[in-house]
Amino acid sequence: MRKLQMLLLFSVSCSVPMLAQTDKGELFGGFSFERIAPGCGSDYRCGAATGGPATNLNGWTTTLTGYFNKSLGLSAQVTGNYNGTAALSYSTVHRYTYQFGPTYAFHVRKASPFVHALFGGVTQNSSADQSLNYRRFMWTVGGGLDFKASSRISIRPVQLDYERQKVPVVDTGGPTPIPPVGVNGLRYSAGIVLHF
Repeated sequence: MRKLQMLLLFSVSCSVPMLAQTDKGELFGGFSFERIAPGCGSDYRCGAATGGPATNLNGWTTTLTGYFNKSLGLSAQVTGNYNGTAALSYSTVHRYTYQFGPTYAFHVRKASPFVHALFGGVTQNSSADQSLNYRRFMWTVGGGLDFKASSRISIRPVQLDYERQKVPVVDTGGPTPIPPVGVNGLRYSAGIVLHF
């Protein structure tokens, strides 16, 4: 995990000067609301092989996008969401995602709708239930809408993303372990975009 974080930091630090020179990049930062099942912890049984009930997490998101031309680009997104509660076990969870992928933006006057597909990982931590601590592959598809406020600043009132990942399931009632199961999530983000 430490190596991946260092690689992400290196990639971003190398990209920022390039984006400043080419005037083809943007940096988004803002609020994030995520709804997803964090997994089925050891403090309770899921019953069937499910990821457990969904929970709400609030946090932040940031995305750096470099454009090859006016519309097609490559994005790196990092998010942090906190204080979600795994239902029934009441274990607090914190989630961090780090994803990369293509972005396509449509420019219509002062509005810029965009779509993206992101691939990467999620790291989840829980101080109360160690079985809710994991790292998994995650993919996201979604998009949003930016409104230009000035030549260098845009407002992003909405970004909606569908998330998919596998979570571990701990069922203390059976002799055989249950393999990880897929869960669906939804993320809403809003904030400010700086253009370079």
